[in-house]
Amino acid sequence: MRSTIHNRQSLLDMALQECGSFEAAFALSERNGIALTDSLTAGQELEIAPEDVGRKRIAAALAARGAKPATAISAGDAARVPWGGIGFMGIETDFIVS
Repeated sequence: MRSTIHNRQSLLDMALQECGSFEAAFALSERNGIALTDSLTAGQELEIAPEDVGRKRIAAALAARGAKPATAISAGDAARVPWGGIGFMGIETDFIVS
């Protein structure tokens, strides 16, 4: 079976959506010749074998709701926090204690 990737989906998103578990990402990675951390593009297709689907009830529930998990971070999202998180803040400078 082939599945088309939607905007901002990662391999972990596809594993959950199509196979019902994150663990399936390893099999999808190997089957499609891509790394777990590779960026996927919208419209790209992944080959999914029936044996990859481990938790059919979860995959079916997501499909019934039309849910398409999309957790990849875009360049725009990363630009909004250029200096990181709380480790880069100064108390009373940009981290206000009230």
